[in-house]
Amino acid sequence: MDKFTSKTVALGTLILAISIGCAFGLGPKEPTAHAMNPPATSPTPPVRSPTDRVRQRPRTQFNPGIFGKISWKIEYGFPSIDGGVTQAKELNCTAFRVNATVQEGAPGTLGTARSVGYFGTDAAPAQVNGYYVCNYTLPDKNQDFPHGKVITVQAILGPYASAALNQKLTQGAWYGSGNPKPPAGYQRVPVGGQGVTLTDADSRATVDFVVEYRPLPSGPR
Repeated sequence: MDKFTSKTVALGTLILAISIGCAFGLGPKEPTAHAMNPPATSPTPPVRSPTDRVRQRPRTQFNPGIFGKISWKIEYGFPSIDGGVTQAKELNCTAFRVNATVQEGAPGTLGTARSVGYFGTDAAPAQVNGYYVCNYTLPDKNQDFPHGKVITVQAILGPYASAALNQKLTQGAWYGSGNPKPPAGYQRVPVGGQGVTLTDADSRATVDFVVEYRPLPSGPR
């Protein structure tokens, strides 16, 4: 076989192989749309610290003012505000007063005590873990409570116009099992009074009181 014939046979064989490959899908493929346009991927979110979530939470807003509770043991009974005519439990919390005062006056003087706000209480006490509990509020509705000054907060029983009623509230028998009352020479006193200072950043304070039996103050000697 001469050279011309060999080249002719080789070329024919190559053409035949290409034809067979195309017939069975073995030839070169056109690029697919998926290959030409790869799917878009979402950007990876930035890594945040746990405190970022805390900062994003809305802050709880509290009403400004002075708030708290007055509690006493259930075994102490509960007072009557009409001199013992009725038990009047639905008005029991009104036997207490909460006063808030601030001293005003020229430097170097005792000054005078000015009342701050007006208090309100629950009507009837709740029973919580062996105690009667009355909640009270001194809300700063007009946002005019003094800031940066000591406000003295105290709770007292009464006082009412009747001296006999005031004595019954502090020393007499209350309604309850055995008509409980303080031992001789003692009286009921709401304990827990203190001074608080409100600021622009912290305009709310809590002062709680507990009624205890305390010795009567001794008279002058």
